[in-house]
Amino acid sequence: MKDKYKRRAGLLMTLFLFGIISGCTLFEKDEISPTIIQLQPFDFNIQPGQGTANNRITEVWVYANNAFLGAFTPPTNIYYLKSGPTKFVFRPGIRNNGIQSDARPYPMFSAYSIDLEAAPGAVFEVNPTTAYLSTVEFPFMTDFEFDNPFTDNRDTVTASQLVQSSVDAFEGDFSGQMIMSQEAYFIEVGHALPMPNLPTDGTAIYLEMRYKSDVEMSIGLLGSDLQGQSFSNFFYLVNPSAEWNMLYLDLTDYIVASDLNSYKVLFRSLYPNNALLPEQSIFIDNIKVVHL
Repeated sequence: MKDKYKRRAGLLMTLFLFGIISGCTLFEKDEISPTIIQLQPFDFNIQPGQGTANNRITEVWVYANNAFLGAFTPPTNIYYLKSGPTKFVFRPGIRNNGIQSDARPYPMFSAYSIDLEAAPGAVFEVNPTTAYLSTVEFPFMTDFEFDNPFTDNRDTVTASQLVQSSVDAFEGDFSGQMIMSQEAYFIEVGHALPMPNLPTDGTAIYLEMRYKSDVEMSIGLLGSDLQGQSFSNFFYLVNPSAEWNMLYLDLTDYIVASDLNSYKVLFRSLYPNNALLPEQSIFIDNIKVVHL
């Protein structure tokens, strides 16, 4: 009797192990090797009159036959499980207002698309390119190479000013520099010629700029109505940065809310009471205001 139970137990164990082995074999046969997209960083192309090609594209939104695959930081590998003719679209993205958690496709840049034959084990290296859309306009732009447009000093401190400087240019020979000190303890400055007729219907408007700063700096807009009355609004605080950084600041809501005739970009800063150095500098470069 005991031998009978032992034989049954042995048979059941054999069947159990066979089931596991068979299951593993079937699972392995069902595995699909993905298509691998080796996504490289974007190359950015510019046309004459569009300023620098330097940019800060941080993420890429990827689509396959209109299906969203996700947002990725290149260089990276993207794994695609389907097969057949596939149209891949890559949309370059930025950190909106410098906020890491607010990454989004940048509306001023064109998408890159490529048609590939997806197949198990296929590997494709993709080198995407982008450029400003043909509909983008540039109502204000400066790289400080030939002049300094920021001469509208709105403070009452004689010693403070924004100057064209060769001390620490980000690109080229010059940048804009503000030197803060006990004498130049406050500055508020904008560019001399205002930007008229910016869209106020919700069309995307952005300020692009590079900066490097020893102290905090505020960025704002000075709007004027048809009667010549001016209204300023400082909406963004820039923290000190020992290295050159880049911002894409969304101006759209501020322009829509104020709905004025013309605008200037403003910079403002204070010499800190606890400053460790007698002079502290703010550098700015490659400033563009762009809209669709």
